[in-house]
Amino acid sequence: MQHDFFGELIYSSRKNFTGNDYFYAKMPFSLSTEVIELFIDAAPSGPTASQVEFYKEIEKNYASISQSIIPIIEDEFRNWQEDFKIEDFSVEFQPTFIHLPRMESKPIVWEISFDSIHDKNHCFSITMNDFSAISVLIDG
Repeated sequence: MQHDFFGELIYSSRKNFTGNDYFYAKMPFSLSTEVIELFIDAAPSGPTASQVEFYKEIEKNYASISQSIIPIIEDEFRNWQEDFKIEDFSVEFQPTFIHLPRMESKPIVWEISFDSIHDKNHCFSITMNDFSAISVLIDG
């Protein structure tokens, strides 16, 4: 499917799981030099206008989102490196993935993942509650 905002989308349906249809895309993230991957939970008709608007809000509010993410990453990373501190989030962490939900309830719980210069073998996945970080999973 070609979407006006998200571009080329690949549809996937998980059989025997009603409501678990999603679209996959790659697109530039306006605040990064990299292309990110997107998973967008949506019906076969495609992403909704509210998903497009929420994605735009993520880009618009990225500075405050980043500030919400910093303490949660620092706290978790200090389990391995006691004196760990993020000096410049935009240099040290590059977004690689965003998962947008169907936008059916509030607050909006979504996910954003990052690669980091601090550990090239791990991905930092942050669960967000609207624009506030609620948990981090460091996976490698």
